[in-house]
Amino acid sequence: MKFEVEEVSSTRRKLAIEIPAERVASEFERAYREIARRASIRGFRPGKAPRGVIERQFGDQIREEVVTSLVREGFSSAVEDAKLEMVSQPELELGTLDPKTALTFSATVDVMPPIPEVATTGFTITRPRVAIVDQDIDKVLEQLRLRHGELVPVEGRTEVARGDFATIAIAAESEGEAIPALNVDSATVEVAGGQLPPVIDDRLALARVGETFTVDGPPPDGAPAELTDRQVRYAVTVSAIAERRLPQLDDEFAKDHGDCETLDELRSRIREQLEREGNRRADVVAREGLVDELVKQNQIDVPESFVGRRIDALLREFLMELGARGLQLSGPEHEAEAREKLRPRAEREVRRDLLLDAVARQLDVRVTDEELAEQLGRIVASGGKHAEQLREHYAHDHARDAVRTEMTRGRTLEQLVARADVEEVDAREPEAGSE
Repeated sequence: MKFEVEEVSSTRRKLAIEIPAERVASEFERAYREIARRASIRGFRPGKAPRGVIERQFGDQIREEVVTSLVREGFSSAVEDAKLEMVSQPELELGTLDPKTALTFSATVDVMPPIPEVATTGFTITRPRVAIVDQDIDKVLEQLRLRHGELVPVEGRTEVARGDFATIAIAAESEGEAIPALNVDSATVEVAGGQLPPVIDDRLALARVGETFTVDGPPPDGAPAELTDRQVRYAVTVSAIAERRLPQLDDEFAKDHGDCETLDELRSRIREQLEREGNRRADVVAREGLVDELVKQNQIDVPESFVGRRIDALLREFLMELGARGLQLSGPEHEAEAREKLRPRAEREVRRDLLLDAVARQLDVRVTDEELAEQLGRIVASGGKHAEQLREHYAHDHARDAVRTEMTRGRTLEQLVARADVEEVDAREPEAGSE
């Protein structure tokens, strides 16, 4: 067998392979004998049918078996001899198959890019300074009060006011046709709280109990597609109003809703929780900053097959997020647009993983079998009703290897952060007018 390797790019190779005519002929002979041995042909005993009959009935099958066997044999041998670290399935171009001549074909594959030694020191990254102030604790306490507030009917007033909770019904129509999908039989909403389309919210603040008012406006988010660019008439009936009554913020509140003996103790616990969460977010920022530096200082090429698979994974996540909001991409052109927008992120993540794997080898970062088992135990334990399915999934070597790889990368990134010059900076305040 002869072969040549063409370097298409730093991550791509094209193998031109030639299988000698004698090997092609012998493989045809082997395939013929095998088919003849097991074929059942009317009028002939097994193995006794003439070659011409066998070739007429099973010629296509014989040729398929021969080309499959020879391509697999030639490709595997060439990859091994060329010492290629292949990371994709081959793209094959086959020549003409003839029992009396050599078979030539080409196979194009992605290979691991060359990664020179990666610097593991000299990085400078920033980490947001975590500073919890009393106002942060006050916000959490207020949210806790709101969560445990109760609605009580408003007495002695029929005018609706902003901040009230109105019980309403909505009947919707467009161009004289009822739209059941937008109807609401009964719902309690906060007036001017942003739960309703703005055109209803604004008018509701001027309504009275027992009144029915109508307003025209665009369909709400998530409305049926056929309502796009159409006006909807909403008939809104107000049946009752209530106001939220909040509990007093005192030691009793801390006992009832904070599992603490005093309000001061609850405030201390909230501060600790906010500091933990703030440090977690700050660590994420620091790690992402180091990844940015790592990728910027090591401009390696990445195999297109890796990028394509990462785009596929990111697109699945995006489609799941859309589905959770009742949305979906409207057509192939929008999916193509989404894939193109995801490409820069996919390329960065692939570069990050390849570089972290290289650094892990340099620093000899390892995850022991015991550490892997502990992590898998935590994953299964957190699976709830899906625990048994997770246990079965992680019984397979490929699933366990994937977890080990992610653990190794995480540990490697932690070591790089520990070696970096970390500068704590004040968290950036949002600019005036920005959200």
